[in-house]
Amino acid sequence: MFKLIRRQIDFKTSEKVYKGLIASIIDYCCMFYINATQKNIKRITRLIYHCALIVVRGSRFISEIKLLQELGWNSFQERTNYLSITMFAKIKLNCTPRIIYNKFFVNLPKNVGRNAGKLKVIFSKKNKFYNSYYFKMIRMWNNLKLQIRQCDNYPDYLDQMYKQYEVHQYKKIKLFHYDTKIDKIYLQLRFHCSKLNADQYKLNFVDNSKCNRCNKNRQETIHHFFLDCAAYDTQRNILINNIQSLDDKLKKINKRQIIQLIEGSKHFQVGYQTYKNIYQYVKLYIVTSGRFV
Repeated sequence: MFKLIRRQIDFKTSEKVYKGLIASIIDYCCMFYINATQKNIKRITRLIYHCALIVVRGSRFISEIKLLQELGWNSFQERTNYLSITMFAKIKLNCTPRIIYNKFFVNLPKNVGRNAGKLKVIFSKKNKFYNSYYFKMIRMWNNLKLQIRQCDNYPDYLDQMYKQYEVHQYKKIKLFHYDTKIDKIYLQLRFHCSKLNADQYKLNFVDNSKCNRCNKNRQETIHHFFLDCAAYDTQRNILINNIQSLDDKLKKINKRQIIQLIEGSKHFQVGYQTYKNIYQYVKLYIVTSGRFV
């Protein structure tokens, strides 16, 4: 049903639909996934992956890790651990009914000596109980940094978690909307599943990965397409000049760094508007090259 709805709505709306109707249900049951079987975990992970494909209108050849990074979504395991330890912190910091705190912490033995700041780890002979929510959260809490464990209130705890761990609820996507043909082509280039010969060769769609538009006898990779192929020298010069004119940090940029920008690398701390302009110039290069027409 989500796939049918996606055809009628844009990227932003589809992401909101996912977060409101699907991700919210998964998040609500996060504590029950702590001791879930691997079969059930794989099912939920596959569900999230397929939803991500629907949101970006991508193909099944896209890597799951790269796709989630592109969207700014945490993996199922990261999301479950973060929400579970956050709920545990709420209980410990008295942000839940008192009866829950009493059940968790009143009769819990205390550590002494150098482990005085940590909760007492209770061992169990059976894995079913050892990996249950209560026991696992105690181990995860003890592995947190001391600065986080010493927080006296819940807002301070959240602030420290947001600063020291990349487990934000949903990281804001930087640039892209995947609603037009050019957006889809750019997405395929970033995920190495485009119509370039090198990508097609890896997917066993063609017999030769060499570029057939120039005489350099090199593989037609994304690096070759944007930086080396002699067939696009004019378009490439326009692209590089446009990127270098955007920001002082980009004036001395080299070819390798240009590829990092095109692939969405985090090595460059430039503003949102700069990234947006780069995206427009890259789209112009893709269109004027005529390679994917």
